[in-house]
Amino acid sequence: MRSIVIGDRRVKGVEARGLAEAVGATDVRSIMATGNLVFRSRKAPTTLERELETACAAEYGRATEMVVKTADQWRALLAANPFMKESAVEPRRVLAWAMRDPLPDAGLEQLRRRAGPDERVERTAEGDFYCWFGGEDINASKLPAGFGLKSLGAVGTNRNWNTVTKITAVLDELERSS
Repeated sequence: MRSIVIGDRRVKGVEARGLAEAVGATDVRSIMATGNLVFRSRKAPTTLERELETACAAEYGRATEMVVKTADQWRALLAANPFMKESAVEPRRVLAWAMRDPLPDAGLEQLRRRAGPDERVERTAEGDFYCWFGGEDINASKLPAGFGLKSLGAVGTNRNWNTVTKITAVLDELERSS
């Protein structure tokens, strides 16, 4: 889920799992209170995104954008991290952005213009992207202001590297249990 606050309601893990189950997902697991789910489904990611957004709108009166990645797509996102050394030292300063559609050139350039001297933005071959916040105060960074969907030109959702590794651990556990 791009956001766990829809209207003035905060989506709880059990509710997010219910949305996934309503569209036929099985073995649904939520990760932290971040709107991240790992589950099994035979449906295509685009179908799941559409169905989850419809279920969300029915439940909350409006939808939030959903980004669904297959296990292989998720692992490719992890492998493409251009800031692996930084992730090992300062994981909260590395932001992985999972995109529904590839980040367009204009969105990438807009983010790079906002980056401070110690900040970097790199796009993966698949169109996802990563941000490194360097030594700057993350709260003072101008990068997050550029994360608006309209300014990026595509739908995506971000998680810091700590959360990414927690999602991956749950994915690993689900795959081992099959």
